[in-house]
Amino acid sequence: MSKRITGFSLVELSVALLILSFLTVYITKAFKFDSDATAPRKEAQNQRALAENIDAYLRVNLFLPCPDIDGDGKEDRQLVSGAYVCRAREGGLPFLDLNSPNTDAWGNPYYYRVHQRAQSAVYINQVCQPASVFGSQGDRGIEDLWFCPSSSNFYCADISGTSNCNDVCDVACTNAVDPRPEPFIHINPSYQAPYFHLNTPPYGTRTGAFNLNVYDPSGVKVEEGVVAVVISWGANGDLVNDASCTDATAQELENCDGDRDFIYFPSGKDKDYLKWITVNQAKMALIKRHAFE
Repeated sequence: MSKRITGFSLVELSVALLILSFLTVYITKAFKFDSDATAPRKEAQNQRALAENIDAYLRVNLFLPCPDIDGDGKEDRQLVSGAYVCRAREGGLPFLDLNSPNTDAWGNPYYYRVHQRAQSAVYINQVCQPASVFGSQGDRGIEDLWFCPSSSNFYCADISGTSNCNDVCDVACTNAVDPRPEPFIHINPSYQAPYFHLNTPPYGTRTGAFNLNVYDPSGVKVEEGVVAVVISWGANGDLVNDASCTDATAQELENCDGDRDFIYFPSGKDKDYLKWITVNQAKMALIKRHAFE
């Protein structure tokens, strides 16, 4: 009697491979469905953590970081005319400086855009410029900052303009007083942050120049005192970026066209997650810093 041969026949092997392929497709779809369902929640958590990290960075350093343009996770600055300015107004998030994740919930890098005057040595260290939120080192400036001796109030205004310190002061205003604390000489003589102050625009009706603007989907302005934005391009972030905007929706195009206007809208499919930082947030960090000193 001949031995019985055990094992798979070609037909059985084909059936097994077919079942395995069905299982693979099912598992892949199930995993993608789970990822699509959980990623928005994870990114919402990332956004909250990012806001906390930015606030902590401001309280510790008293300035905001510049964009990362070489991909090493750290801000990129350069020395120009005695001031350390941002090398670029847009780039990646300096996640190592901020102690934040290097990618969003979909595994794509965050986009980081800052006030354009943060690239200028003329403006970055001037107290009456919103870009002074990025000032880190160099001589500090008080151009357009005026002090009323009778009220002890400071005003950011041009003394020759129609709205200036002398309009509200009963004595002559002076341009020789800097309200910011002295540099931390015992740490580093060249470290002089903060460069901004509670009087730095925006305040009252003065918004400051060249701020970023945030709108809702209907075109209503949400915030105009913005000096930096962080963007996750969302579920289609592998196709959308600030350079080409490939396959971007109409609303996403506004966030990656390189101008100063951005749209914030409820997150969902093919929508962006937008986190913005204002001068007033920087002022609150300054107040918190002094409260614990």
